[in-house]
Amino acid sequence: MHDDHAAVAGIIASVLGCRIEDVTDDAPVGSLAQWDSIAHLSIIMAFEDRLGRQLTAEETASLETVASFTALLAPSGKDVAAP
Repeated sequence: MHDDHAAVAGIIASVLGCRIEDVTDDAPVGSLAQWDSIAHLSIIMAFEDRLGRQLTAEETASLETVASFTALLAPSGKDVAAP
């Protein structure tokens, strides 16, 4: 799971122009000064590029914390740490 969090934090930090250390797993959307609604859409688009697909409305609505972005990287909704 650590690798997935690092990937997620890297994407978010890159979009926001902040330090990766500032992107904690429990950070909610908007917790950083740069994380406004436009930046949130940019982060979603960056994740769509990473995943190679468009997110569903339900997936987009569920993105409330950094951890919820990390969960998107889990295959078929399974625990990221599972083999």
